[in-house]
Amino acid sequence: MNGSWSTLAYFGATALVIVILGIAAVFLYLVVVNRIEVKDILAEPESGKASLSRLQFLIFTFVIAGLFLLLSIEAGTFVTIPESVLWLLGLSGGSYTLSKGIAAQTHGPAARASANASAAQAAAAAAVAAAAAQSTTTP
Repeated sequence: MNGSWSTLAYFGATALVIVILGIAAVFLYLVVVNRIEVKDILAEPESGKASLSRLQFLIFTFVIAGLFLLLSIEAGTFVTIPESVLWLLGLSGGSYTLSKGIAAQTHGPAARASANASAAQAAAAAAVAAAAAQSTTTP
């Protein structure tokens, strides 16, 4: 019975690898025909500058997934991922999420509304000061 399970695990892992490689091939094809811009994956949408947190999350996720698949195929069954690796993967994802939150707070609609309100208050204060200055200079 153990032999049939290892054969099933081997075929399951092989099918999973084929699916992942198929998705990667479609992705690469779409990049080559310019349907997907690579800069959109690694750059922040607001500024267009490269994002270190996006690059870290992308590379670390692919490295972990690739190693997990390789070790699973070699073992003939799914291997257990160590807890420390899961913590590191969570930390990488958390840093990406945190950077998105900071960017949204800095450049998001609430920040723009706050800047607009401050500008409106400054304009109103300038208008009041101008009116006050005009009323004091006219006899």
